[in-house]
Amino acid sequence: MFERCDFDPEEHLGEKFMDCCRCGVRYKHAEVWFDSGSTEPTVGEVFTGATSGDTGVVVGTELYSGSWAGGDAAGVVTLSTLTGVSKDSDTLIETVFQNDEEINGATAGDSCMTVDGTPEVKKYGRMYPESLITVFRGQRYCRAHFDSVWRKKLIDEQPFFIDEGDRGEVW
Repeated sequence: MFERCDFDPEEHLGEKFMDCCRCGVRYKHAEVWFDSGSTEPTVGEVFTGATSGDTGVVVGTELYSGSWAGGDAAGVVTLSTLTGVSKDSDTLIETVFQNDEEINGATAGDSCMTVDGTPEVKKYGRMYPESLITVFRGQRYCRAHFDSVWRKKLIDEQPFFIDEGDRGEVW
């Protein structure tokens, strides 16, 4: 009944890839592992790297060891709305901040934590080749979602037409 959204990337080389509004919009998050945290960040707070100047907005925090009061908190903070993202030319991996960089928080204060490792930027959402995307009423849909959402509605909107010239004799 529905066409599958799977495709062979080899058949679509050189095409521009787009997202479907129903499959989920593409977004980026960075999971920044930290150690020596001294102040717990709040959701929505802006973090800035002390040396790199990279920024991100806090989405969530998980504490794995230590305590904020003791200044030895270690865990991971998830950031969105990233700026200053750099891409490695060999591996094409996007990163934000630097290893052992001090992080300054808008409310948590200067040097509220230290980056442990080089955080990678993770991308979420499904992308489709342009030839498999239908743009309808200002939205982009993959084939399966266009068929399931709009195809029946478009058929129902078609006017019912009876040719009056072929009526023949009335009984």
